[in-house]
Amino acid sequence: MSVTLQRCRRVWGRTEHRDALPSVRVVTDAVYQPVTTDGRWGLLDAAGNTIEASGEPVVSEVTDCAEDRPTLYVGPLITHYGHFLFGTFARLWPLLTWDGPKPRLLCHPLGPPEIRRETWAALPFLIEILSRFDMTLDDLATFERPTRIPRLMVPGPSLREQDFVHDVHGTLARFVGQPFWDPALVDTESRPVYLSKTRLGTGISRLRNEQVLCEALERGGVDIVYPESLRLSQLVRLLSERRMVLGTAGSAFHAAVFAAPGRRILGLNWAAHINANFLLLDALNGTQARYYSAIGAETGEEAGFHFDWSLPDPTAVAVEMLARARAFDTLDTRDAEEDAVRRHAGRVSPLQRVGRWLRRQI
Repeated sequence: MSVTLQRCRRVWGRTEHRDALPSVRVVTDAVYQPVTTDGRWGLLDAAGNTIEASGEPVVSEVTDCAEDRPTLYVGPLITHYGHFLFGTFARLWPLLTWDGPKPRLLCHPLGPPEIRRETWAALPFLIEILSRFDMTLDDLATFERPTRIPRLMVPGPSLREQDFVHDVHGTLARFVGQPFWDPALVDTESRPVYLSKTRLGTGISRLRNEQVLCEALERGGVDIVYPESLRLSQLVRLLSERRMVLGTAGSAFHAAVFAAPGRRILGLNWAAHINANFLLLDALNGTQARYYSAIGAETGEEAGFHFDWSLPDPTAVAVEMLARARAFDTLDTRDAEEDAVRRHAGRVSPLQRVGRWLRRQI
């Protein structure tokens, strides 16, 4: 049988690991500039210097002053699950050792003010994460006018997309995820599960013929699950109890950082390079992930998504995914051998180079 998958060896982005804690800045009389209609926002110090901003912040006269109480800045409150984990969540690490009165979480919200609360309430992952710190949506703070904040803690992120991750981000994720899974049930379900995107209406990427892939996997004994239908706690429990998890590389895999250590993941990627974000999180929890691209996959456009892609033969890909899942513990050796074969096949001998040159001269 011809090989349809190849191991992703190239990485898109950086994967720096940092042992030290991120920086923390305590600002007196910080100025909160709310989000404008064109999406600009800002956080400034008392002298008017920008601490953080999107675009050129609109500097308006400050007439309001917030209540003087502990306040932690968590950046833009991102409502997309995957982006939330790489943005807002990465500012929560000071809560692990917070001493004293509970802080309010100051954020720059996205979206219209009139539906903001409704939008947040529809994000189960946000509610579950806040609850681990005995917090609710009421602890999120925003202001509609430029406001002075008497005391503000501005933490550096514990994770930056496609760049670096601090050790404390793993501690943060383990703290949040710990009650979501039972150590006695880890790896007790041998039937593989595939995390499908076929029911998503919007997102970053979509596999155009994923339904055919799912049907072939299901015939091979794989359970098909739709991550968007699960709460974060349910997804973490699922990942912890299954010995093998399959899927296309996407945000659902990020939940492994909250799950039992050492998850085994076989991911199908749209390109030969893998986004560094996956490797940053995998390293924090000992996730054993193997990412592959399909030879001959094509990309295109799809309404509601940044792009779509398709497999040349989804049934053959399913067969090979199943074979690799069964041989997971020996994949490093197998993939290295296949890489060597491809390198050898791609080499051109001196005689072949001479022949090509002569043909060009005719």
